[in-house]
Amino acid sequence: MRNLDKFNRLERPWIVRTFSPRIQKDLEIINRPDNLPPIESLFIHGPTGTGKTIISIFMYLEIKKKLYLEQSDDTISFTKTSEVFNGLKASFDDPLVSEQVIINTLSEMDYLILDDFGSEKPSDWMLSVFYLLIDRRYENLKTTIFTSNHSLKEIAVKFGDDRITSRIQRMCKIIKKTKY
Repeated sequence: MRNLDKFNRLERPWIVRTFSPRIQKDLEIINRPDNLPPIESLFIHGPTGTGKTIISIFMYLEIKKKLYLEQSDDTISFTKTSEVFNGLKASFDDPLVSEQVIINTLSEMDYLILDDFGSEKPSDWMLSVFYLLIDRRYENLKTTIFTSNHSLKEIAVKFGDDRITSRIQRMCKIIKKTKY
């Protein structure tokens, strides 16, 4: 029988080990915030060091706990946007993995957390990938949580286009972090 105690003893430690050693250490010393945002599409932005990533990881853990207790088949992924593009670029040389499979997988996740959004140097290819991914998630009402050091306005200027940020603004509650 699945219960909260079993999740905390068995599942949560396994999930935590999937993160980098730095994140694992943070999760050992930082308590779950009392004011964790509700699980919905969010765009969390603010300066470096304000706890955007750790909040999104606590949200990830909350979603995993919910899915575990409900015995849900819903899917979730936490990834840095730079890792998305590293994976896409690696797929060019790997006949077993295609760019389209990666984009489809991320598009179809029930919950997707994209960390450090807008940190990439924009290229036409990157913008078309972001547009396709975000538009699919927007159109299909998929829960998406973004963290960024930049506001949506700053990202629109950086990208030279506001179609992506416009969709994010329509699909997400915007949270500005100013302190840890």
